[in-house]
Amino acid sequence: MDNRSNFFKVSALSAAILGVIALPVQASSESAGGDQYVEAINDFISDSTLSGTFIVDTRSRTRTSGGPSGQDGDRWSRLDYSAYNAIVDFSSGYHDDWLGADVGAYFSGDLYNNSKQNDGTGEYLCNEISTCNNLDWGAGDGQQLKFYKAALKFKAGENVDGRFGMIQASGNGTIGNVWSFVPGTYRGAEVNANFGDWKATYFLADQYTAPWLLSEDDYAPALWSDTSWSLTHSLGLQGDATDNLFLQFGVGQTTNVVYATGVDWGNNKVKGYHDSVDTMGYKAYARYKLNESMSLAYDFYGVDDDVKYDGLGFMTGLSFNANFGKFSWMSDLSYASSNNDADVNPRMIYTYGMTNGNYSQWWDALSDWNKSGEASWYNRISYNQGNGWNYYLGFGYGTGGQDSSNSDVVGGDWNYKSEYAVNGTIEYSLLSGALKGTTLRLHGTILERDEFDGAASADETDIRFQVIVPYNFI
Repeated sequence: MDNRSNFFKVSALSAAILGVIALPVQASSESAGGDQYVEAINDFISDSTLSGTFIVDTRSRTRTSGGPSGQDGDRWSRLDYSAYNAIVDFSSGYHDDWLGADVGAYFSGDLYNNSKQNDGTGEYLCNEISTCNNLDWGAGDGQQLKFYKAALKFKAGENVDGRFGMIQASGNGTIGNVWSFVPGTYRGAEVNANFGDWKATYFLADQYTAPWLLSEDDYAPALWSDTSWSLTHSLGLQGDATDNLFLQFGVGQTTNVVYATGVDWGNNKVKGYHDSVDTMGYKAYARYKLNESMSLAYDFYGVDDDVKYDGLGFMTGLSFNANFGKFSWMSDLSYASSNNDADVNPRMIYTYGMTNGNYSQWWDALSDWNKSGEASWYNRISYNQGNGWNYYLGFGYGTGGQDSSNSDVVGGDWNYKSEYAVNGTIEYSLLSGALKGTTLRLHGTILERDEFDGAASADETDIRFQVIVPYNFI
């Protein structure tokens, strides 16, 4: 059976389920629990929300190295697919004004897939939209239904709240979420305490899965991502220091992180493992409102990792944002550095997709702009037409990364002197009606790099069309 048939069956089934769930419900006043019980249950139900989002993501991403032809510099489509997510989120009210529950799940799959295939297994390259067998392969092969959120939540008065179960981080501290169209899933707990204009947050977890993976066991099969850890936790403080100044600080730790030393690709196995290490994360963020239309922000995210950085690796940057009527302008400066000149990943576990940090700058421009020593500048001009149409055009340039052909430089996947990217988006959103918020978005990026002598070509292009349909049932 092809993916299109599966898609229509899943859509029909999910619509039927949602139709039943969305029926208005109230507790009977004749309940044996009495009037107070009925009132508590009705508050639980009446304060609840049930929402859904249906998404189709169609993408073609090219690269100039690693193609099937084996010729460096030949452009080829590494990702070429159309995938869907059908997302359902339920958030209850609070029973007796203190206890509630949140549940979220999604169906996913591929409508078509012409991406790179694994020569040995025939699996498609993971596109990170449909569930995959591991971080590298098996797009659309995974179980189609994933519960990404299932948590109990509580309140203690007006100033303390928390959640535990399968949750996401709120981002106050050093721990964030890996995102697709849904966030990844931590098994853990979060507690928030409010003190006037300030909020303190403690978050801890002992397990994580990226949005497109079903189990923490799905990391090791890709070999390069074979990493284990015991506990990640973070303490954060954020609030308004003045009417114009917002501050956020965080410190965190991940214990017993064990990285693979390397991969023997000829024998398809990990060569060995480093001794376990405890990593530390540090976050500092400040945003100052210059006036009603302009703001300036500073962000720092650093990680002390003796294996990956031989000490400290960090990213830091300045962000300027301004609004001029229907036009807006953002200008970001960013800098990355590490003790051993390895590429910097602003999260407490270096391995991709295995927890995340909360560095604020992201330009949707293919590159991570994270070579050690690289200074980058990105500018974007946006226009909101006011009738549902939105546009933006951006340009980024980075230079200063170290040559990893030098044995003293760890480097990363690519080795280049400088890079630049041009990206843009055309978007239309419905402003009214039952499908208000439905969005059609076309996004494109051209990324060019000036490689060091002898390095593999690392240019990329990306074109992406997305249809996003939100709906609130209750």
